Amino acid sequence: MEKIRFDVVGLYHWDVHSYWKEYAAGAVGKKLVMQPMPENTKDPYAVRAREGSLHVGHVAVPDLDVVYQALKGSGKTRLRGVVVESNPEPPVLTVECEVEAVDWDYDPFDNSPYLGWHYDGLPLIPKRLEQLDDLTADLIDGLESGLPNGADALEELASRLLESNFYDVSREMTRMRYRIERLLAQRPEPELQEAARKLRWQKGMLMRHDDRDLVARYLFLDHPKALRQKGLEDSHYTYDNRLDELEQQLRAFPWQLYDKFLSDPVDFLREVYYKHVPRKYLNQLLSGIVLMILKGRVEIQRWGRNGDTEPIRQIESLAPSMSPSDREKAMIASLRELLEMKNARGNLIISQKNQWAGILSVLSFDYRVESTDLRDLCRKMDAWGFGRDSGLKCYCDYESVSKCSDYANLPFNNWRGSGTAHQRQVRAATELRGILRPRIGYR
Repeated sequence: MEKIRFDVVGLYHWDVHSYWKEYAAGAVGKKLVMQPMPENTKDPYAVRAREGSLHVGHVAVPDLDVVYQALKGSGKTRLRGVVVESNPEPPVLTVECEVEAVDWDYDPFDNSPYLGWHYDGLPLIPKRLEQLDDLTADLIDGLESGLPNGADALEELASRLLESNFYDVSREMTRMRYRIERLLAQRPEPELQEAARKLRWQKGMLMRHDDRDLVARYLFLDHPKALRQKGLEDSHYTYDNRLDELEQQLRAFPWQLYDKFLSDPVDFLREVYYKHVPRKYLNQLLSGIVLMILKGRVEIQRWGRNGDTEPIRQIESLAPSMSPSDREKAMIASLRELLEMKNARGNLIISQKNQWAGILSVLSFDYRVESTDLRDLCRKMDAWGFGRDSGLKCYCDYESVSKCSDYANLPFNNWRGSGTAHQRQVRAATELRGILRPRIGYR
């Protein structure tokens, strides 16, 4: 027989939600049944915990792997266990199950969603993550077969693991955390047992918002900042000629995880845990995200539940910088290119003067040209050579633009409408964005 331990969380969402504090406070000794939920749309690997007819909560995401290993090894469809520890706030119940066997080689997760996906850009994973494979292997070997310096060497390896593994949210590291924790807990040395306790505490950190925020800042701000300081943009091959292709590869990642990163990098990490992403594919996704950050091609909508804007501004500041004069020249060249663009039928995309409303929206809200005052923006376009005296058929004209002020005075993402006139504005803005972003970035 073997004993396994895992955590049950989410008490305030289910049948004990109205008295979860009281329930958690008196939970030690309660008998729970763990039942897989393959029909769960959020996570088909979810396992709910019940006490009788009460739905108490779910097995914590980092512990799902070992639960399925125990189910497979014991040939059972559900597990029965006893609550041996309880943390009332936040509510976490630690459950112990005694099972006939655990199939430690069993991998319950489906790799098929990733088989058709690839990323062939620059690998940009932090060194501490690259070194985790060797570190975990050395620690497991030492715990199972011994090291020359005994407990001191094991404690040093465990300390290094505690510093590094926190930032690896892959499926494989989740499994290794559990295996190493069990091996450390079986040792007689108090220092190694304390390392096991810390490792167990770390295991669920990314399910807590504040800890996910710390990891997101490291992966998407501190690490790119360090790469920028090393002069990555001056390396012999920076992928500038393939950024559109690489961005398409990222957007094709299963579960729309790249889009979820753009929506909220903090919540993105929770989604990675829910999807049980293998390290190989996760490292490629993270590398692509870091590359897009360094190239100024990310536009993050929100940071965390509080909508913190400071990390977003810092990430934007990592984009390649241009002098004001070079930036203005690039914008003027982009506008000229847009005015010459034709559709598949050979017709000019900018065919009406009022389409400058969509153009000015992009310049004002995306690239902060002048103020949002239409007269000021039109004067700027006149100074750039796109006004009435330019000789252009579709020159920037205040009277025409003001009739479409609903477009000019709102960011592109806030536009609402339909019909041909709306589509003309959308096309103007979309094409200009597509020209400007490779030249200037997103801001």
